[in-house]
Amino acid sequence: ALRLARELHREFPAATFDFTAKVEHLRRHERHLGELARLGGLFVVSAVESLSDAVLQHLAKGHTRDDVAHVLKAVGAAGIAFRPTWVAFTPWTTLDDYVEMLDFVSDEGLIDHVDPVQYSIRLLVPPGSLLLHTAAMRPSLGELVPEGFHYRWQHPDPRMDALHAEVSTLVADAAERREDAAVTFGRIRAIVDRVAGAASRASEMALAGDRRRPPRLTEPWFC
Repeated sequence: ALRLARELHREFPAATFDFTAKVEHLRRHERHLGELARLGGLFVVSAVESLSDAVLQHLAKGHTRDDVAHVLKAVGAAGIAFRPTWVAFTPWTTLDDYVEMLDFVSDEGLIDHVDPVQYSIRLLVPPGSLLLHTAAMRPSLGELVPEGFHYRWQHPDPRMDALHAEVSTLVADAAERREDAAVTFGRIRAIVDRVAGAASRASEMALAGDRRRPPRLTEPWFC
């Protein structure tokens, strides 16, 4: 990848690019991040998926929450925008986990780095998935949906399935109207606070409408 980036920069020095990398690879090769930025790297998409080490272990992601925090700082220090993706709903993701994800995005200044559709992504279990053979998946697993090429699953906490349905409707509507990501984030936060029985913090999410946004893909539904 570095050889390709170097050649691209040599031929087209004004060209910029994005790249996709696993969290574990970003940590292992963080010494190269500065060079990638100098060669024109603007942002990196990385499948963080969850901040729960238990969920990450079930998904066999190969990284931990501590790795995510480390990589976020390293990528930022190199001058590259970090765009995490999430699997926000899994059979093992608790309401507290979801709240922690939103807190992390807000506290780390990542609201504009996450396309709101990411807050609605639900674990897809297709035929042949290794998860089908795990004891952790078995209690939640439902029937195969042939036309959708996936298995249904149900969360042990009914609030999470209801939250998924509500957030999915919200982000689809927001994307259709090209709503400001910060506004959408605040609306999601209000829903989650209501479900959790906490005081709403939606007003804390206000960001200037004319703020400078980080670079991103043009298609928010890429996942």
